[in-house]
Amino acid sequence: MKSGETMSKNKPKESGQSKFLVFFMVILIPAVFALILAVVLAFYFGFGDQLQRLASVLPFIEEPQEEMEDASESGEESEEGISDEEYILQLENENETYLQEITRIESELNSKDEEIVSLQEELVTIQSEDLGIEGEEPENDTTDINDIVKTLEEMTSSKAADIIGEIPQDEAITYLRIMQVNSRSEILSKMDAEAAAGLLSEMSN
Repeated sequence: MKSGETMSKNKPKESGQSKFLVFFMVILIPAVFALILAVVLAFYFGFGDQLQRLASVLPFIEEPQEEMEDASESGEESEEGISDEEYILQLENENETYLQEITRIESELNSKDEEIVSLQEELVTIQSEDLGIEGEEPENDTTDINDIVKTLEEMTSSKAADIIGEIPQDEAITYLRIMQVNSRSEILSKMDAEAAAGLLSEMSN
């Protein structure tokens, strides 16, 4: 009799345990799996931000999120290792360094400009000297020609005629044109008649 009563008491316990197992296996586990799958798909398709905003509305999720943000901010501050005031001071120092560098570069540019101006002035001076030398050359040439003509006039007419006959015709014509008329006539009279005629013909052109 006692064994029968014991078996009758164990049957309700086994029935309750089996119902719990059925609920756990059939409803709870699939529901959790479906929720996890939905969250993964939402993040995959770009709905992660909306889920985060929705989760922030829930009171039991908001506090952990704030704690994570505070932790991230403190982590950033610890990674940087400087406060806002120190960061501003660092930026001011960098700005001052850049300004000093700009000032140095401007000074170098001004120095280069002065050097360029000096070189330009030297170039102008050299060009002016070259032009002066070129301008003096014709006068020197004229002086040399006059000296040659004077030398020919001081020679005997026969000797001067021999020299005129040997030099190029252009030079001979130049010398004869500068000579005095008497000296030129005497020299031409001592030259070969054909050569003298050729010189007179060129001088008349």
